[in-house]
Amino acid sequence: MLGRMEPPTPRDEVRANVRGLGLVFRSAPGLSLALLATTIISGGAPALAVAGTGRFLTGLPDAVRQGSASVAGHQVRSALLLIAGAVFFSQLVGPVQQAVLFGVQRKFEAYLSRRLMTATVALPGLAYFEDAEFRDELAVAGWIGYGPVHTLQFVTQVFQSVSQLLAMALVAATYAAWVPLFVLAAAVPGGVASWRFESITGLARWRRSEDNRRADYYRNMAVTREPGKELRIFSLPAWAAARQAAHWLAGVRQMLALRHKGLVAVLWLHALAVAGLAFTYVVMLRAAIDGRAAVGRFTAASIATVGLSTAVVNLFREASRARRSSFYMPSAMRVLDLAAADPRLDLSGTKPARQPVRSGIRFEGVSFTYAGTERKVLDRLDLDIEAGSSIALVGENGAGKTTLIKLLCRFYDPTEGRITVDGVDIRELDLDDYRTRLAVIFQDFVHYQLPARDNVGFGALESAGDLSLLREAASRVGILEQLETLPDGWDTPLSREFGGVDLSGGEWQRVALARAMMAQVGRDADLLVLDEPTASLDVRIENELYGHFADLSAGKTTLLVSHRFSTVRMAGRIVLLAGGRVVEDGSHESLLAAGGRYAELYEIQASHYRLTGSLE
Repeated sequence: MLGRMEPPTPRDEVRANVRGLGLVFRSAPGLSLALLATTIISGGAPALAVAGTGRFLTGLPDAVRQGSASVAGHQVRSALLLIAGAVFFSQLVGPVQQAVLFGVQRKFEAYLSRRLMTATVALPGLAYFEDAEFRDELAVAGWIGYGPVHTLQFVTQVFQSVSQLLAMALVAATYAAWVPLFVLAAAVPGGVASWRFESITGLARWRRSEDNRRADYYRNMAVTREPGKELRIFSLPAWAAARQAAHWLAGVRQMLALRHKGLVAVLWLHALAVAGLAFTYVVMLRAAIDGRAAVGRFTAASIATVGLSTAVVNLFREASRARRSSFYMPSAMRVLDLAAADPRLDLSGTKPARQPVRSGIRFEGVSFTYAGTERKVLDRLDLDIEAGSSIALVGENGAGKTTLIKLLCRFYDPTEGRITVDGVDIRELDLDDYRTRLAVIFQDFVHYQLPARDNVGFGALESAGDLSLLREAASRVGILEQLETLPDGWDTPLSREFGGVDLSGGEWQRVALARAMMAQVGRDADLLVLDEPTASLDVRIENELYGHFADLSAGKTTLLVSHRFSTVRMAGRIVLLAGGRVVEDGSHESLLAAGGRYAELYEIQASHYRLTGSLE
């Protein structure tokens, strides 16, 4: 288990967000620089307009008396140009900034999505995907890139508020140095409260990530096709909607309560900021009325103080929203680093694995326990698989058959013992090289909603463009004719959702078998693993496959798992598992003659088909 996710410390947040900003720049360096430039201009332009207004009002009376050619007239004209320039750039930069921001957002989202996907598929085994804490972490990581407003936009607005705050403070200080200091002192407590308020609500959402993930699960049940039949036939739509609502409310209830509670404190502190601003304005106004301050100086300073107070509020609001949104950045960074930091699989092996199997595969005292459980699925199991032989694994549910296959595929490493190929522990072999030797059809094989060419070609991606190999793989399992008579042949998507056709369960099974055959013909995989390869096939097709089995497994070390005894008879040797160990081992005939558990299970199944003769 990952261990229950702990809230990120301030140091974690700072490091993760600095790295996150680095990823933003890496995703769009030119646009990032343009965004920084437009942000500075956008933040400073209003202050320039205010300063120009003050200068204009100060020089206007003298310009009227002395004429436009005087020094005062020149001052008025330069002030007007400053105001016009500030307004022009302010109006021009706004749309440009939004366009640049949109471009950076899209590039960053795409870049981060690719990085997260790459980091996730880089995990060499399956342990993390059965870990609830990892699923929560992955869900939290996704929040930073797909929220209603991207973290980057908040960060940009923070920089803009900082620019505006500094510019307005400088203009306000032209009246007196105490003015910006007093306004800041009155406004900062409310800003800090907003920061704290948003941070707490962000933490509340983070803590309820599991409820959010469950709410998404129920939503997907309602909007995707696969569960649609059962939802409707069992009248489950209302139930699914109620469950989704319950988990969604559980995910936001604490956050909403904290927002309601914190809002009162924030409003009182903002009232303090307004009172401080009003006091400053009154003091400056009295000075202007008494003649102790020029009208232009008062105007510029009073406008600047309002702008300064607003900038402080905006700064902390946007900073707090940025923190709330980027609060999830540490999760994203952990996911990005997970494959390298803790792959949960021994990746030290470097020996080449593409040598032909000479003696075979051995399971030596292999035990395995899934993380978070105590039951040994395999318990000191010993099994020899001779090179070039075909073995069928049988046993009741939970006997460990599929787990044995997962270990052979190195999705997990044994808890105890080892698995060897020609005497070499498979952990010493290069993992990628080793897996190229495997041709596997899993019981829960994937229905790729992609063209038939891809569905078969994925067995050997490097050879997927070779039509002759595709046709050979499909022909071996009897699906070639069906694929080549599709509306667009090999280019037909196997999904109505993408404008193609749907296949029957048996046809999908044979497509999956063809994918495994493609691994044989396309990359010379010599370890064939078939987990329930005939589960969806009718008797006629199963008999056809039975007739071809010798050809399919010729020269290959084959491991076959099935609950159908008509299928396991394809193998020359049958191994019965129970309690995570091998309890019977032999040919079909010898095991029947022994009258043990295999014979008992065979007789139970055969009794249902005695009249058809399909098992005898």
